Amino acid sequence: MKTQAEPPAQHGSAIQVVVRLRPMNDKEKAVGVLPVVTAKTQEKTVTVIKGKGRKQIKSSYSFDNVFTAFSTQEEVFEATVKPVIVDVMRGFESTVFAYGQTGTGKTHTMEGSLSSPDLYGVIPRSAQAIFEHLRPP
Repeated sequence: MKTQAEPPAQHGSAIQVVVRLRPMNDKEKAVGVLPVVTAKTQEKTVTVIKGKGRKQIKSSYSFDNVFTAFSTQEEVFEATVKPVIVDVMRGFESTVFAYGQTGTGKTHTMEGSLSSPDLYGVIPRSAQAIFEHLRPP
């Protein structure tokens, strides 16, 4: 007798586009680079600033979720990937990937740093969540 699995969790079952602004690195801070992209987490918008002075143009874009440079690795994982892991462990197929230009923070978000659990990216956190789920009670 074949049983049907429950449908995926509502928040993890559809395609989502999520943006995360990476923190400025030490080199950027040292030379005084000004950010040209701002984010508003509550409004789920990203604003791109082009040009200077009177010729400055601001374009805003909306997404399913937005994280600022001040968002923690844990916040990103809990809100975006953890619900997907729950669905995967219930038997549903899933894909999570990072896309963007070189230097925009894909590695920072996906891998993070293994020097401290607070700095783990979504890949080590996903592996950890899967093994915790598989651990016998």
